[in-house]
Amino acid sequence: ESSEHCGETREKKVFKADFVITMPCLIAKTAVLLAVTLPFMEIGAQEETRIDEEPDYFNHQDVYKAFNISKGFWLHTQNFNRDKTSERRCTYFQIQDIDKDGMNYTSYYLINNTRYNMTYYSKFNITSAGRNKSNGFYASNTSEIWHPRDYRVIYSDYNSCVILRVYDFPRMNGYACMVLVNDPPANISMPSKCEPAYAIACNLTCITEQIYESNCTTPELL
Repeated sequence: ESSEHCGETREKKVFKADFVITMPCLIAKTAVLLAVTLPFMEIGAQEETRIDEEPDYFNHQDVYKAFNISKGFWLHTQNFNRDKTSERRCTYFQIQDIDKDGMNYTSYYLINNTRYNMTYYSKFNITSAGRNKSNGFYASNTSEIWHPRDYRVIYSDYNSCVILRVYDFPRMNGYACMVLVNDPPANISMPSKCEPAYAIACNLTCITEQIYESNCTTPELL
């Protein structure tokens, strides 16, 4: 499990919410962003545009198509601190049923090498005018009342990865991201086709924590 964080907060602050972006961190992230996104300039110079509702990305935001690439997904990376889930390892999502209206899925995770699971029911939705396919889903309540429920697909290559925006996470100001990779992943790294979109959409927090580990094994499913 790896994690990257901003520099010391004693340096000049350029953003204030529940996280802080310092000048050294911003400069470093900007350099990485430019290096990663230059090959994708046909999309347009939109580093400051949220891709969530950007029409150029609509073709990569079909939630039904994104979750049909595999029956199982690993939580690979996220860009926010795991206050309530820091002890969880190897989080896996099993898609049990899916159609164009929604999906049912179960999450599996390890705590101290003991496996736990939780089942979710969700409905797909369209979040803005101009779309003809659902791009988000709203998950059912669970016993964990703090658990986010409002998700949107902001990018999928429809082959190896899905990037989700987590919207009902107030302290993240709408910038929380989760990267899912299909099972089995090609390797331990984030799929290369997802990296540019992640750099554009999810780097504002200056946090990148990889959850998926090489020793994660597919759970015995219910």
